[in-house]
Amino acid sequence: MNTLGTLFRLTTFGESHGPALGSIIDGCPAGVPLTTEQIQVALDRRRPGQSSITTARAEPDQVEILSGVFEGKTLGTPIAAIVRNTNQRSGDYDKLKSEDRPGHADAVWRERFKHRDHRGGGRTSGRETLCRVIGGTIAEAYLAQGFPQLNTVAWVSQVGDLVSAVPEPGLTRAQVDAHPTRCPDPVAREEMSRRILAAKEDGDSLGGCIDIRVEGLPVGLGEPIFGKMKALLAHAMGSVGAVTGVVWGPPDLLSRIAQPGKVFHSRKDTYGGIQGGLSNGEPVALRVFFKPPATLAEHAKGGRHDPCIMPRAVPVLESMVSLVLADLILQLNARPHSA
Repeated sequence: MNTLGTLFRLTTFGESHGPALGSIIDGCPAGVPLTTEQIQVALDRRRPGQSSITTARAEPDQVEILSGVFEGKTLGTPIAAIVRNTNQRSGDYDKLKSEDRPGHADAVWRERFKHRDHRGGGRTSGRETLCRVIGGTIAEAYLAQGFPQLNTVAWVSQVGDLVSAVPEPGLTRAQVDAHPTRCPDPVAREEMSRRILAAKEDGDSLGGCIDIRVEGLPVGLGEPIFGKMKALLAHAMGSVGAVTGVVWGPPDLLSRIAQPGKVFHSRKDTYGGIQGGLSNGEPVALRVFFKPPATLAEHAKGGRHDPCIMPRAVPVLESMVSLVLADLILQLNARPHSA
C-alpha cells in the first residue's frame, strides 16, 4: 500500500538511491493557488544538511511539478511532482547486499519480498518522507481556502529524557524553526543540541517526542465509529518509519489517566480536541513518540545519518496531519447533511 487517503489521496514512489522520489496527489479540487515555491519552502524545512545535528547528506531536494498545475492554480487533475536524487553514495552499502543492519527492516523485507534494494534502505528509507511533505503542502494549500484560521504546528518536545516546557497557544512555525532542534523552549533546546551532538560523536542516537497542535478546526470532522479522527491521525503518524507510539491529548495525559474520573473530566483540554471520534472545536493535540535511530557505531560516525530524527521529522508530521484533515473535509462536504 503506497496510497494514503480516500478522496484526497497521496501516492508516493521511488527509492532512496534511485533516480528520483515523487508524489501523485489525486482528488485536490481545481482552482487552489499553488506554486513550486510553496512546495520548495516546505521541502527545505525537511531536507538533510541543515545543521550540525542532522545528516551531512547534501541533497538540495529541488521539486519539479510535472502535472496538475497551470498558471499557479490546481487543475483538479492528478498532481505529479518529483525530487531527483543527486548525492547518493551507493557504494557505502555494498556489503549490505548480504548483511542485515541491526534494528532495520532488511531481514523482514527480504523474507517478505525475496528481493530488495539494499542501497540506503531503498523504499524503507526515511528519504521517502519528502514525498509526504509535497503532499502535505498541497493539502495545506487546499485547507487555506476554506479555513484560513487553521494553524498546524509541531515541535520537538523531548530528546532522550529531557522534556521541554509546553509552549503557549498561537505558536508559529517560524518560532519553532528559529533553532536547529525545532524546540521552542529557549533553555531546553540548548541542552538538547548538546546531547544530540554528543550522541553523533559517539556513534549513538537519541529518541524522544514531537508534539502537534492544530488550532482553528471546525466541529464535527471525522466519523463516530471506524473513521474516528483519532484513529486516522494515529494511522498517519504510525506510517512514519521511526514512530513508535501516539497519544492524543495534553502532554501530561499519561499522568492524568491515574486520576479519578471526577478530576480527569474536570479539565477541558483532557480530550485533545476529539470527542466521540469527531473534532470538538478545541485545539487538537497529539504527542508522537520516536525511537532512537537504528544506525549506530561506525555507520553513524560517517555523518550520513541523523543521530536524532525529530528535528527533521517536524514538517513530516505536520504534513501527515494536513493530509488527514484535507481528506476529512472533502468527505464531509461530499455527504448530504440532515435538516
